[in-house]
Amino acid sequence: MRILVIPDIHGRTGWVPVVNNFLAGAQAADRVVFLGDYNDSFTVPDAVMLDNFIDVLLLKQQEPERVVLLLGNHCVPYLLLPRFQCSGFRPTLAPALHILFKHHRHLFQVAYQAGPYLFTHAGVSEMWLKENGLAIRVLCEMPATVDNLPAVLNKLLTTEEGQRRLWQVSGYNGGRDRVDGPLWVRPAHLRRGLLPGIIQVVGHTPLPGISWDVKEATQTGVVFTDCHDRQPTEYLTLELPG
Repeated sequence: MRILVIPDIHGRTGWVPVVNNFLAGAQAADRVVFLGDYNDSFTVPDAVMLDNFIDVLLLKQQEPERVVLLLGNHCVPYLLLPRFQCSGFRPTLAPALHILFKHHRHLFQVAYQAGPYLFTHAGVSEMWLKENGLAIRVLCEMPATVDNLPAVLNKLLTTEEGQRRLWQVSGYNGGRDRVDGPLWVRPAHLRRGLLPGIIQVVGHTPLPGISWDVKEATQTGVVFTDCHDRQPTEYLTLELPG
């Protein structure tokens, strides 16, 4: 099984030939995982950004099993308009994006897992899980464990309180919460609270290149993939057995 990871595109179209080439030679078990943040850019025009997002939606509809669309912190404000907002928000596109996200809500999820790899937009820190442990158990009727973490995160998206927990923003990112949720946590805090037995694959924080911080012996760590500000042609492809 191969997995092609597409980090935050923010209106950029460079993913199109990369994904098309991958899918042309892909098997049924192979996956393309988008890590969210399809919109919000300080340089890409509205029309280009909107057309690009529609192309993402069409791709998912054409390849529903092989394409996974995750939500990022620049997606939720449009999906749940007007509850949340962050930098780069486009008021001019908000009505159209809200309709598209709302109508195609079933195409998106917060988390996806394949083998030891957990895919989210920013990452799941141990600190966030501890802070929200009781609430998660109540909202999802089960504790968050290594085996069921994607299901728990995706279920949180179905309630207003769960959405608030996912959106938590600490002072480090300009918010007022004690910890950062899976849409906001940054590398410094994620590294301090890694989940044992899980290799997290995240975007969200621009870096000079793809960065691995993984202990293979324990299958614990994180891979940071959001490098397209500086390395627009660098994409992560994972090879999993089976």
